[in-house]
Amino acid sequence: SNFFRFLSILLGNYYGSKSQEVLNRLLDEYRLGATRDGAVIFWQIDKNGKVRTGKVMQYNPEDGHRIKEQGVAINWIHNILKKQNVLPEEWLLSQCLFGEHLLSLYPDKVVVLVESEKSAIIGSAIFPNYVWLATGGKSQMSMDKLSVLVGRTVLLFPDVDGYQEWTERAKAMTFCKTKVSDLIETEATPQQRKDKIDIADLLIYQINRDSLARTDTHMA
Repeated sequence: SNFFRFLSILLGNYYGSKSQEVLNRLLDEYRLGATRDGAVIFWQIDKNGKVRTGKVMQYNPEDGHRIKEQGVAINWIHNILKKQNVLPEEWLLSQCLFGEHLLSLYPDKVVVLVESEKSAIIGSAIFPNYVWLATGGKSQMSMDKLSVLVGRTVLLFPDVDGYQEWTERAKAMTFCKTKVSDLIETEATPQQRKDKIDIADLLIYQINRDSLARTDTHMA
């Protein structure tokens, strides 16, 4: 996929010859897919290993930004299957966290919760000692989705416009130990706030400027 092409360049610059090993791990763990036209498929796989759906998104292979031009929208595998009559029209989607299947693989690791699938992938590439999961959006923090985090330690990295909302939502997550990072709140420049950056944007910015130590201090 074009997303993976961007990721290959980013990690090649950061890890050098070790980047292929990291890329292989990301492909294997997150089961990243691709369409014929280069879109990435972010599969939603639950804790029982069942595929709920897949989010299909197109990215610019040069800068890693999602293409939002007219006609290039987010698509879903279950919708494609409905159009192909593989799934019945009345089939209802029940989403889970992106990366949820990794919880059983790493029962002792601290969980990092972010909004976008892209952020989870890039975060896992740079800080592999954590289980990086994505909600799929700022407003996608339903208690039904989050119930799989019972008993875990969870570090939350909201996007630049989601700090207050996620701080409030974290208070309701009494079934696990939570900490909401204020990294973007303290690090984002006025322009970055205007651009509505997320943790992936900040990591890319820091990788290109060799300043990841600033994020490393928040990984606790």
